[in-house]
Amino acid sequence: MIITKAAKPKLPAYLDFIYGDIYNDKDRCSALDSNFRCGLRTFFQYKKLVNAAVRELQMNQSVLQIGVVFGNEIDETAMAIGAYGQYDIVDINPLQVERINEKYWKIYPGMKVFCQDATKLKPKGQYDAVLCFMLLSEVPSATKVKIVNNALKSVKPGGKAIFIDWHQPLYYHPLRYIVRMYNRLYHPFAERLWDRDISTFADPALLPAYVWRKSTYFGRMFQKTVAERKENPATDKTSDHTPLADSSFGLADF
Repeated sequence: MIITKAAKPKLPAYLDFIYGDIYNDKDRCSALDSNFRCGLRTFFQYKKLVNAAVRELQMNQSVLQIGVVFGNEIDETAMAIGAYGQYDIVDINPLQVERINEKYWKIYPGMKVFCQDATKLKPKGQYDAVLCFMLLSEVPSATKVKIVNNALKSVKPGGKAIFIDWHQPLYYHPLRYIVRMYNRLYHPFAERLWDRDISTFADPALLPAYVWRKSTYFGRMFQKTVAERKENPATDKTSDHTPLADSSFGLADF
């Protein structure tokens, strides 16, 4: 991945219009930056989702995270890869980059935070893992496509891209229609993840190089989708353009 210290990217109009009152307000960000608040926004599934993400990581790996996150997800990721790991974070919002730099710059020596537009990165396949945590639900479909493809291209052979996000709940989930109504009012890009698997945002030409798997949580309201890049796709004849394996079992994960 080529990460430069270029001029600060311009915020997309949708980001400023929909989320500007949160992400452009440092005091409000500080108020929301707690595990309790993150738990409330995810029906107290935040810790489970963070744990699901870090279970995919190993000590001393190189990790790229696309998008800054509230709560302790960044702490947990940094601790999972350790002091000798490489942890790069990119976010398009200068205020968020400043906030995370102020919060962590003395704590994790392997962490670097860059103000970059994730849709304009130049992937070089150098990371063991690329993590998108609750990011795709906040961007329109065209941006989802660019982020997913850049994430896949940033992973080295044998590495993985990890996507934690919303998912279509079970039809009899007691919160299904409340969440749908809330999303349509305040979170308009999240429902696209109800309609499509994350793998469908990837360039079809990239699919044969990856093995996809999916786990769901809390009655399928949340998902972890992982794309593992094959070590030698030229010699692996397995087709990956198949429905994802789903590890959820009804409401047993409530």
